[in-house]
Amino acid sequence: MRQFGEPTPRTARPTWIGVPALVLVLLGVLVLADAQSRQDLSRELLDTGIETVADAVQVEVTGGAGRPAINEVRVDLTAAGADRIRTTLHDIVDDRQGMPEGIQQPAPGTRYAMPLHLVYRQSDPSTVLALKDAQEWLDDKDAPRLGQGLIGAGLALVVLAALLLTIGARRRGLAWWQWYAEPLARHRK
Repeated sequence: MRQFGEPTPRTARPTWIGVPALVLVLLGVLVLADAQSRQDLSRELLDTGIETVADAVQVEVTGGAGRPAINEVRVDLTAAGADRIRTTLHDIVDDRQGMPEGIQQPAPGTRYAMPLHLVYRQSDPSTVLALKDAQEWLDDKDAPRLGQGLIGAGLALVVLAALLLTIGARRRGLAWWQWYAEPLARHRK
């Protein structure tokens, strides 16, 4: 058992920085991947997709952790050269805008209220985005910056941890790359 004032073991020193660093990098990668996939789909649908107006819209609002949220938006549309298609929007903005829980038509003036302009993939009409969402996600610069910032902060913490581990190894008389080794016997009390 370690006595008060005794140095902490090597595992309790700068290595604790690695956990938040990895969490930041992981969150950054997830944010960046989500933003990139939204932008790629938006770009594809805006460039080559077909615009239409939904025939019917239903929003499912569910309660989650005390804050209701939009779970999915179901739309009916008539695709060119096809019958009426019933599908869900591929990706949505989670803003219930005061709507109560349950399946319902979107309240007038809300994001997914009628007339809802859509853009869908010609080869697969079930891949649909709200036109407004596609335009906003394509223009979004904040989410990619946030992801890059989280990755940068996490990597900076990894470099800081490596630097502190190297300094600690040098203080114990070890080579800089031996930060994982036990201190030399001459340094023990």
